[in-house]
Amino acid sequence: MSTQLELKYFDLNGRAGAIRMLLDYLQIPFTDSIIPREKWSLYKASTPFGQVPVLLVENGKFAIPQSTAILRYIATKFGGLAKSPEEQALCDAYAEQIQDFIMAVRPWIWTITRETPNEEKEEKYISVLLPAVQESFVPIFERQLRSNESGWLIGDSVTWIDFFLADIVDKLVHRLKPENVSILENLVKHQKKIFSLPNLEERIKQREKYIF
Repeated sequence: MSTQLELKYFDLNGRAGAIRMLLDYLQIPFTDSIIPREKWSLYKASTPFGQVPVLLVENGKFAIPQSTAILRYIATKFGGLAKSPEEQALCDAYAEQIQDFIMAVRPWIWTITRETPNEEKEEKYISVLLPAVQESFVPIFERQLRSNESGWLIGDSVTWIDFFLADIVDKLVHRLKPENVSILENLVKHQKKIFSLPNLEERIKQREKYIF
C-alpha cells in the first residue's frame, strides 16, 4: 500500500520549496495543501510545533514538522539518502549550516515578506544579507563542492541536501542585486544542475509565481 502524503504550507517556496522538488524528482504523489495566510492563526494550534511546513503521512496518522526532518524522512523512505552514515552526517551538518544562514538573514527576509519602507529594506540588504552570503554561505558551500569533485554536495550521487542548497541559491539569485549576483557564480552551476534533473520542469515554473 502506498504512503499517502499531504504537505501543509503557504503559497510560498519558503521552507517547503526543497521538499516539493524532492518529492517531484522522486515521482512521489502528494497533496500540496496551501494554507491561506489570513487563516494561519486558526490552523497554527493544530500543528505539532505551531509552525509549518508539516508533512502528514497516512491520512494524518503521523504529522512530521520541520523542513529538514521532512527532507530526511522522504529521502529515507523513498530515495535520496547518502550512501554511508558518514556521508549522511555531512548532509545533516550542511543542512544545519543552511538553517543557521536562514536564521542569520531573517531580519532581511522580514523586510521583503512584509510591508516595509524601502530604506529599511536597503539597510537590511547591506547590513544583514550581503555579509551573511559572503561570509557564512558562499565560501563554505563552494569549498565543499570544489573538494567533492562529483558535482554533488556530498558523495557521488544526488542527495536530499542538494535540493535544499539549490532551493536557497535560487532564492538568492532572484533577490540579490544584479551587481552582487556574481558572488553566487559557482553555486549557481550546482543549482542549475539540480533544476535540470528529471521531473522538475513544472515545479520550476511554479516556483516563479511565489514571492520567496
